[in-house]
Amino acid sequence: MIGYMRVSTSGQEANGHSLAGQRARLADAAAREGFVLVDVVQDVESGAKQRDGLDAAWARVKAGEAEGIAFLRLDRLGRSLAALASLVAEARDLGASLYAVEGGWQLRHGQDVNGALPVLMGVAEMERAMISRRTKEGLAAARAKGVTLGRPAENGGEVAGLAAQWRREGLTIAGIAGRLNSEGHRTARGCEFGTCTVYKMIRRTDPEALPVGGLG
Repeated sequence: MIGYMRVSTSGQEANGHSLAGQRARLADAAAREGFVLVDVVQDVESGAKQRDGLDAAWARVKAGEAEGIAFLRLDRLGRSLAALASLVAEARDLGASLYAVEGGWQLRHGQDVNGALPVLMGVAEMERAMISRRTKEGLAAARAKGVTLGRPAENGGEVAGLAAQWRREGLTIAGIAGRLNSEGHRTARGCEFGTCTVYKMIRRTDPEALPVGGLG
């Protein structure tokens, strides 16, 4: 079996207490249950992000290097309930084993040992369906309120009006960008204006003010 440990922050990893505790408990479980830990891997992360250590361990199980994965608790194994359900389903197909220090054998050679696993899989499927439905309902409600969805336009309002005015007064696109920057204006992303940004902004608000043939 490959042992898997996870802590949530780099601070926990630095002091070593959490990882050391998990490693000791994994070793005790291996001695008690009679399996060998061929390796112990870890992830240090914050939030439900990609878990490279878990992915690497699972790849080794699929390659036949280990029977399965031993871990502290089920909630330490999956990035989410849906991700956990996916891993369990794949372990079943592979005939792999999953062992939780807090909970015992979940799967043994692909067979359910924890009678709650089918319930867990059902809850995961319900969660996926609920998230999908809530997302669709939220988008529909936003559209009904007139909310514009998607990435907002780069700039508009007073800045766009100034740019169009200066262009009609004969200032070049590059000159407009320089003047906006010198007066302290910034794009919606907090950056200085470039010629392409100014051109697109004027094209959106006052296209007739643009120079013939493109930037000028």
